[in-house]
Amino acid sequence: MGEHEPSGIFEKTFDGLLGQDIYFWNFIILMIFTLAEVGAVFFVGIPLAAVWAILIGVGIVKGYGIAAYFMHLKGDPRIYTRTALFPVLFVLLMLWGIGLSNPDGVDALPGWCKPSWDYATNR
Repeated sequence: MGEHEPSGIFEKTFDGLLGQDIYFWNFIILMIFTLAEVGAVFFVGIPLAAVWAILIGVGIVKGYGIAAYFMHLKGDPRIYTRTALFPVLFVLLMLWGIGLSNPDGVDALPGWCKPSWDYATNR
């Protein structure tokens, strides 16, 4: 991996801990958040709004961890970060085009796009 100088609180806390570098600890934290996402989706007692909040919040944290450390955007000029985030605009346009502009957009997906369980009976 590239050489780096610990600068943030995350880096100063985890870099060198147990002989591992920051990339290892970032990976571990990403895996813990992935387990939280899977748990939120498959835990039956959580309301649907809470599941969405967990998925969006964890997705933002994971996106930052991936972009900052694995894509090496932390400490780079802002133009690199803006360039990397530019495709997010298209993702938001797709979400608006599929989910918000068409009232039946998500419910009318083909069977192979949907899970095999019914959300109305599980929640």
